[in-house]
Amino acid sequence: MLDVGDTLPIVTVLDDRGRSRSTREFLGKYLVLYFYPKDDTPGCTSEAHQFRDAGEEFTRAGAEIVGVSRDTVVSHQRFKEKFALPFTLLADVSSELCDAFGVIVEKNMYGKKSMGIARATFLIDPKGKIAHAWPKVKVEGHAREVFTALTGKELSADSNSSACAVPGKN
Repeated sequence: MLDVGDTLPIVTVLDDRGRSRSTREFLGKYLVLYFYPKDDTPGCTSEAHQFRDAGEEFTRAGAEIVGVSRDTVVSHQRFKEKFALPFTLLADVSSELCDAFGVIVEKNMYGKKSMGIARATFLIDPKGKIAHAWPKVKVEGHAREVFTALTGKELSADSNSSACAVPGKN
């Protein structure tokens, strides 16, 4: 998995509108690139809500939020619409971006092993260097943690809650 000091890999994937997007496009400002397993599942929805609710504060701090999963463009469109997500979601169906960051891991659910995305977040500086990495994200309070790493400040009370989280599911 990539770590602090590593360089942003330049990879092109489709976004939630079906447009081809290169990670190169995100250079020049801070980028919060968060990888999550699956659209519209409890933990992933809670995490998306946190970033959505804090989105304006991240924007004022000069950062763009981008979510990445291996879901399709259509799945991302539905997820964004259902939860009014204002940020870009990248559809890495080929796992090229996930592989470049090293977030594909073996998972074991009920004795069944499969390869999937490890929930991870990377704060990338305007020059394309990873400034901070969270290789094993705990959903609760994660956006707050990322914002503090970015600014050294706490999120405001308005965006500092996970009131939209699915109760008991993280």
